[in-house]
Amino acid sequence: MIAYKEEWLNNLQVRNEASLANDKLCISAQEKEQVFAAYPVGFYTPNPFVRIGLFILTCVILTFSMGLVSLLFLNSFNSDDFIGGIFIFFGFLIYGGLELMVSKRHYKSGVDDALMWAAAGCIITGLNTAINTPAQINALLVFVLALLLFLRFHNAIMAAIAGLALLAFVFLSLVKLGEMAKAIAPFVIMMASALLYFFVKQNITSGKWKLYTNGWLWLSVTALVAFYAAGNYFIVREASVAMFNLELKEGENIPFGWLFWIFTVAIPVVYIVRGLQKKDAVLLRVGLLLVAAIVFTVRYYFHVMPAEIAMVLGGIVFIVLAYAVMKYLETPKQGFTSKDQNETFFMDKLQVESLVIAETFTGPALPETDAGVQFGGGSGGGGGASGEF
Repeated sequence: MIAYKEEWLNNLQVRNEASLANDKLCISAQEKEQVFAAYPVGFYTPNPFVRIGLFILTCVILTFSMGLVSLLFLNSFNSDDFIGGIFIFFGFLIYGGLELMVSKRHYKSGVDDALMWAAAGCIITGLNTAINTPAQINALLVFVLALLLFLRFHNAIMAAIAGLALLAFVFLSLVKLGEMAKAIAPFVIMMASALLYFFVKQNITSGKWKLYTNGWLWLSVTALVAFYAAGNYFIVREASVAMFNLELKEGENIPFGWLFWIFTVAIPVVYIVRGLQKKDAVLLRVGLLLVAAIVFTVRYYFHVMPAEIAMVLGGIVFIVLAYAVMKYLETPKQGFTSKDQNETFFMDKLQVESLVIAETFTGPALPETDAGVQFGGGSGGGGGASGEF
């Protein structure tokens, strides 16, 4: 299913571990080079600046190419079906170019990134233009296309888009079922987000999906944020007013408003506590970031102080909270520490990678070579020799 050569992807992971070990002074530069020599990678992956340049250049070429071809059919552009067909045609043509560039060993080079996004954008735009798909079907199309691109090219952002599109499809399908369905929509989305998160947690450590680790990580963050958003008072209230035409008087609360206020404050706290208990950095970091959502939501509805003071107090709360967590983790708690996450990640993997490194560094013993006759050290001169000869 993966378009890239899996052996090189596995070798790339070993190289990354070796680089991380070298940065942490666990192995020497010479040992790192030995790992790189033992695990070759044939991908073309330039530095970030070249990658950005190639991405922009590819987008410019695609834009001018589509514009040039469109000029040939300028008189036919009075039909939405024709315009949609042109976009779909270009989408599949660009996808063919993407497969071609991947076969030429491009991996995160900027060219394959641009072709992937352009192909997806053209196909979705074409279908919406030609068929005028409703939002529900559009969410399903985005989910299917993003999922396929994630599985084929293991792009992490596509995994997050697929997760959001799936939740959007569930929400849009639910609200069509009537007023009762609209009332329970936040709870259904919270349940769907929780199921998505636990599904990711079960597969993120599976050997079958180890090459998709970054995608699973993005998907888990998406599920955690979506779970909180579905229970956030501000989002539920404003979405009910904008989408469901809920009429509220000034100061009037939404149904079950007290419950959503509890969710707004309690969910980030639960994330932080469970993150510390389970040694889960994703839960901990998402919980810390969502503390800002608590401050924003409370500040939006309760103007108890000027914005400047609220921002200062919010910053103080962040600093105190971060300091407390760092002090708590200053002494490692079963491998979970306030040190650099990369170091922890490497140490977690060390038992596995040490076998690879040991096999790499272990080679046949070099035979002892005959040094030959060694001259020098004598003090004799002329026609005779002393006892020190």
